[in-house]
Amino acid sequence: MIQRYSFAALVAVGSAALLGCTGTAKATQGGSDNSQYASPSPRSGDAVDKARADAEKAGEKIKEGAEKTGEVVKETAQDVKREAKPAAKEVGETVDATKQHLDVKAALLADKSVDASHIDIDVNKDAKVLYLRGTVPSAAQKAAAERIARDKADGFVVRNELTVMAVPR
Repeated sequence: MIQRYSFAALVAVGSAALLGCTGTAKATQGGSDNSQYASPSPRSGDAVDKARADAEKAGEKIKEGAEKTGEVVKETAQDVKREAKPAAKEVGETVDATKQHLDVKAALLADKSVDASHIDIDVNKDAKVLYLRGTVPSAAQKAAAERIARDKADGFVVRNELTVMAVPR
């Protein structure tokens, strides 16, 4: 079985072992100063064991913290997903309404039989209704504008609220 330890736990074990095992003692023989390394004290094993136990406790706490963090991240991702769906739907509806508006306006401007300079287009994206508002110089142009709008506004109901008004010359 492979055990994984955090860097902090390994440093703690290593430091404790290093401190416990590197003690030196000075022995004096016959008035001369001969330095000798003494063997580790019996307590050094206790220090290593304590450091190991502390490192294992720290590892368990880190593992618990990681599990809790993973759960929170998962819950947050689910919340974001839940909230993103309605927002994405609304963005899609807005883009669709804007596309219909631009398609109809471009078609009206491109058609030379309709004076579209005084035609406004409003779109209700929720009800999927496209409104033609403003003025045109003749009933024929009003009908042509409505026909063009119906051809271009896929999935939208067209409400023709154009007013026929002769344009002064």
